[in-house]
Amino acid sequence: MTRVAVIGNTHRNLGAACAADLTMGGHEVHYAVYPDQAKHFEAVRRKGGIDLRGEPRYLFWEKTGFARLAGLHDDVVAAVADAEVVLLDVPMPLLEERFAQLAPALRRDAVVHVQSHGYWPAARLMPIVAKAGRADLMLTEATVPTSMAAVEGEVVTAQGRRRGTEFACHPASRREEAHAALMRLFPDAISAPSILQTGLESMNLMVHPAMALLGVSLLENAQRAGTTVPFYDQCNMPSAGRLSDGLDAERMRVCAAYGIRQRPLAAAIDHYYGTSGTGAYEAISNSAVMQGYGWFDPLCWRNWEEIDVPYAVVPLVWLAEKAGVAAPVHRGLAEIFGVLLGTDPWRMGPSMQDFQMTGTRDEIIARFAGA
Repeated sequence: MTRVAVIGNTHRNLGAACAADLTMGGHEVHYAVYPDQAKHFEAVRRKGGIDLRGEPRYLFWEKTGFARLAGLHDDVVAAVADAEVVLLDVPMPLLEERFAQLAPALRRDAVVHVQSHGYWPAARLMPIVAKAGRADLMLTEATVPTSMAAVEGEVVTAQGRRRGTEFACHPASRREEAHAALMRLFPDAISAPSILQTGLESMNLMVHPAMALLGVSLLENAQRAGTTVPFYDQCNMPSAGRLSDGLDAERMRVCAAYGIRQRPLAAAIDHYYGTSGTGAYEAISNSAVMQGYGWFDPLCWRNWEEIDVPYAVVPLVWLAEKAGVAAPVHRGLAEIFGVLLGTDPWRMGPSMQDFQMTGTRDEIIARFAGA
């Protein structure tokens, strides 16, 4: 049994899903959310736990029923006390602020996993760890969150889980220790060699932008009509697939320049969700999981790209420049979305220094993949 603190629950409901699933797996789970998520939490508090529903195959521990949580905390700092593993489900723009609040209170040698679609979280948290004098902490991240779920009050309905999630650790020298701790929670977890790999294989970097860009007119017409959109169906047109493949080829050249695995987008989709076909268009079309995501608010493109561009696309361009690799398609993508979003894409998110991407290519490799 592992003592786990689950902190936060965003619109993806990763916090609630993991709190319930891990409790059903026999772990001691302490759960706390932030004030903006209080409505869900109050329902859980009244019941003393979470009513976990859905298909067992969508859960790591394959058990549904009432998950009585070991602790329900008003104070997120109190919730992390003595936790061996801390799972953070927080909005990406608030990551640094919310982690800084927790860092001094974390147990020695705790594993802190950020549940997000990449976005370089471990790199962004490095300065906070250093400032707090917490070099003992292990920061982990993955290219995808572990779970998918819907929440209605205290009821959590599992909608899927990513199989074989790959976790990277900073410092990389402690990856085996961190992987062992995460495998106790997610039994099919795979260890990735460094946060360079997970950062450059962020699934939101690879999947969303092309479909969002070429589907803007369709999405805006749906918004005007007051309807929703099956994004992964109607926005996944052959032209979007060709653009995705072009972006992917560029990304893989950056991966090669940094000495990490170059796994094509279609292969990544097959790994996490299962699919068939060649290229992005066929892989997304043939993935039952992705097609099963259903209908989305037409503003999804804006909500996603306000995060994907500054936290995924822009860092890739910076890394490409450091390595002397041309990335005109990603650069153009950032510029076009900057116009559509009405902002400067190069200044809308953290700086190169915030992402720990200063220095030469070799210095970045040593910083991310070294001891």
